Amino acid sequence: MDNVMDPELAAEMVKLLGQELKVVRSQLREAEQRTGTPASDVISTGPQFQREEALRAEVVILKVENASLREEISRLQGQTTNVPLKMEGDPSNIVMQYSASMDAIQKELADAIKEKNTAILDKEKADEQLAELTSVREKYRKLKASKRECQEVIDELRGQLELCLEEREHRESEGKVLKSDPPSFFQNTEYPTVGDQPNSNDIPIYSPIFSMGIPRTARTHCRCDGTLRLERDVVMFARAGIALGLIVRPTHQYNPQKNNGAWIRVRPDIELGQKKDLCYHDGHGWKYLGTYERTGESFLLSAEHTKKLSSPRMEAMAKDTVLFRDLIPPSQMRMVEKMYWDGVLQIEMFGIRRVAYDQEFAKQLFERRKDLPKGVTFPNNKRKRGFETDERHDHNRQRPSTSDINTNIKEESSAS
Repeated sequence: MDNVMDPELAAEMVKLLGQELKVVRSQLREAEQRTGTPASDVISTGPQFQREEALRAEVVILKVENASLREEISRLQGQTTNVPLKMEGDPSNIVMQYSASMDAIQKELADAIKEKNTAILDKEKADEQLAELTSVREKYRKLKASKRECQEVIDELRGQLELCLEEREHRESEGKVLKSDPPSFFQNTEYPTVGDQPNSNDIPIYSPIFSMGIPRTARTHCRCDGTLRLERDVVMFARAGIALGLIVRPTHQYNPQKNNGAWIRVRPDIELGQKKDLCYHDGHGWKYLGTYERTGESFLLSAEHTKKLSSPRMEAMAKDTVLFRDLIPPSQMRMVEKMYWDGVLQIEMFGIRRVAYDQEFAKQLFERRKDLPKGVTFPNNKRKRGFETDERHDHNRQRPSTSDINTNIKEESSAS
């Protein structure tokens, strides 16, 4: 028993001793039951007494062995408690390994979080770049479509221009087109002398508003073939006065809404043989100049004199050439103006001559006007009554000097 050091073997031995003790106790109880009285109270003699004594001695021995076993069990239990646990390595090393492992895990976790945040930022940046790329692609698509539409318009313009050039060449071959210039027109056309004409600066303005039309009350008092409302860039007067003038118009106009863009022939403002009341804007306001009639056939302005026209007059010509200008890009408007300078498009002119002055029509232009400055009223001219004509019985006509006409054309050229 003393050599037993293994706790597992000691426990097995205790179990075996306990079983033997149980067996002895059971035998003792059986012996007492057979005798019918406890062993301490029986007084026997002979063999029975000896047997009882032997049993008692055996019981004492068993008790002694039992006490010895208990002491051994207690000793073994004490040895088991004092035996140190067998551990591999130093506990401090295990703690250090654990700490190092935790640090590595935390570092890996921090790196993973950092990579995740970087990936999120990269994804957001990629989404922004994708949205920007989509926007650029959409703009490119629109620009490409716009370019294609512009190219179609340009092709249509070229086709229409070719038709116009062919028509012009055909008309020139037939001898139906007259080419002239303003100096020749003013020199070869008769009209009253300066003394018989009113001074343009003395004619009052009936409306300073540029968008002002001709009042309905005045149109109802018109006693000729209608009215003309012209700006200064489309009318050219001689230096001698306002009795004779030229209306400057394009031969064709471009309509972008008709058949995806079409050139149409421009109708004259006044037909041959007609008389119309002319309202003229001199840059400050609208004035009534009188009744004018057309003098003859129209003629085309030569390329030489076209280049002498001023820039404002040429810009006005380009604006009159294109209808619905808000549908045309500025580059095409500049192209139209350049086509006039290069002689691709031509300018048509026809003369007008002042033949009368309608006092009643002029008076109606000043009636019930709220936009006139205070003190401006219709001037009453006692020398003229009603519809006065500028025709004279002797039909004397005086032509302007060549120097005055050339000076007018030079001013147009210097302004450009």
